[in-house]
Amino acid sequence: MTFTAIICTINFWEAWRRRKSIDPVKWNDLELIDKTVISKNSAIYRFKLFHEDEVLDIPAGHHVACCFSIDGKDEIRYYSPISNRFDTGFFDILVKSYPNGKVSKRFAMLKEGQTVKFRGPVGRLNYTTNMADHIGLVAGGSGITPILQVITKVITTPEDKTKLTLLFGNETENDILLQNELDEIAKKYPDFSVHYAVTEPSAAWEGETGYITKEMIEKYMPKPSHENRLFICGPPEMKKSLIEASSELGWEKTTMKSLPEDQVFCF
Repeated sequence: MTFTAIICTINFWEAWRRRKSIDPVKWNDLELIDKTVISKNSAIYRFKLFHEDEVLDIPAGHHVACCFSIDGKDEIRYYSPISNRFDTGFFDILVKSYPNGKVSKRFAMLKEGQTVKFRGPVGRLNYTTNMADHIGLVAGGSGITPILQVITKVITTPEDKTKLTLLFGNETENDILLQNELDEIAKKYPDFSVHYAVTEPSAAWEGETGYITKEMIEKYMPKPSHENRLFICGPPEMKKSLIEASSELGWEKTTMKSLPEDQVFCF
């Protein structure tokens, strides 16, 4: 083998070794290495990256796309990784199953060792350090996942002094995803606080009851100003309702497909 051929071979293998597991265009098959059920209809799925020292370096609030071939048609869904951005060799996504959810049903059937097609990242949020003095975060159900990315980004960036307040809505106490993790963050980081609302409370429930309302936004979220932002993620009807509610409270009117610079941003 000539010297030039040797160099070309080395360069090829270096490029192969450095290739990223998540590509913006190409679908890559990634192996499921762990599954943890966390509620009656939700589980955390851990996927192996190509390299042990690789991190899933995607912007806060962005998603990865996954694809399943179902009945001869490619079904694509988007999920926000919930693993720490410093974790190496894997990433986690939280998937909530729905009775008529084609893709969520496929996830529920997955066994360790099977693969799923991924690509990305995908998203519109452009989070920058200290972009606001205070960010109000409103989440419903599995809409907590991109919100958690923002929280993690802030608390793991020492120079980021942004205050965060989360209002998280669910059906019952048992449906509150990642509650232990959120409560632990609130204990460790004084600039982060969390409040919960459930629509079907037990007799012992001490938090807010009902769907998230304009009154709850006014009570817990920061006041509208050029220094503050409001991030919303949840079911479409919830987002539509809170776009109107926040506008009535003095926040700038946004749309379901918010622009990165919007004062109120909907994922």
